[in-house]
Amino acid sequence: KLGYPIMARAAFSLGGLGSGFANTIEELRTLAQQALAHSSQLIIDKSLKGWKEVEYEVVRDAYDNCIT
Repeated sequence: KLGYPIMARAAFSLGGLGSGFANTIEELRTLAQQALAHSSQLIIDKSLKGWKEVEYEVVRDAYDNCIT
């Protein structure tokens, strides 16, 4: 059991589409309906609320040139 709060999100969606936090079963049901409107899969994880998010992207071409 994860317990609440949890983070639910639509699988294979970009930009947080269909994602959010739920503190109760009622909030989870609402969030799940919204997420499943964008995807056939729902991912439920332990909440990371309060954590900082860091994104790092690397682009590399066929000649092994990289841009970060």
